[in-house]
Amino acid sequence: MQPAIATPAITKDFRSRLLTTSLRFKAGQVIFDEGQKATRWYEVVRGTVRTCRFHIDGHRHLTGFYFSGDVFGADYGYYSTAAEAVTDVTVRCYRVGDISETGEPKPDLSEAVSILFRAMSSAQKYLFIMGHRTALEKLAAFLLCIHNQNNDDLHLILPMSRADIADFLGLTIHTVSRTFTELAQRGLIKIEGRHSIVITDKTGLCRLAGEMDNFKHPGGDEPIHPAAEFCFPKNPNPET
Repeated sequence: MQPAIATPAITKDFRSRLLTTSLRFKAGQVIFDEGQKATRWYEVVRGTVRTCRFHIDGHRHLTGFYFSGDVFGADYGYYSTAAEAVTDVTVRCYRVGDISETGEPKPDLSEAVSILFRAMSSAQKYLFIMGHRTALEKLAAFLLCIHNQNNDDLHLILPMSRADIADFLGLTIHTVSRTFTELAQRGLIKIEGRHSIVITDKTGLCRLAGEMDNFKHPGGDEPIHPAAEFCFPKNPNPET
């Protein structure tokens, strides 16, 4: 899903003023734990990361997936979630917070604001999904988020497991598998493997996820439905 807020670009000059380290993690490795002191934030360079929280009874609640260019871990004080590598991952690690004890300067205000905006936009990607009620609506909205993250490519690679998707959407694995099958039977997607699908009817998927019949075309005076960005060209030609 396209971020709901504009994010200042991080330039090479911007990065040069921060202490950075490139780290690699194997699939399944923990990047940081929930409750650990938050002294760094992370940018995904390559691969997929998931964040999650664990309840007292051991139940896992996934809170987000992060792909190349996404920012995660910009928490204050202590990490509110754990972060784990879904695939083999390379991340760029930035030091933030109070580093005065090392005698090195803190990032200036513009750097801090840029960090905040990028972290917020990454975290907001999936908020649209949470307002959906049925399994079909949730999975359709989730696939549209991945589609938009994937530069509008209709061929989607889903590196996460069905269990990950189920934990994230608040469904059972059986329900997720059944819902994938139903979307395919409706002709909205084609399943090419455990981790690969093709969106075959984007308009239908948009309608299912966001009540497309109520959308207003960008450029009009009426409000635009939150999912409209999935279904309309980003730069529509008003003459067509």
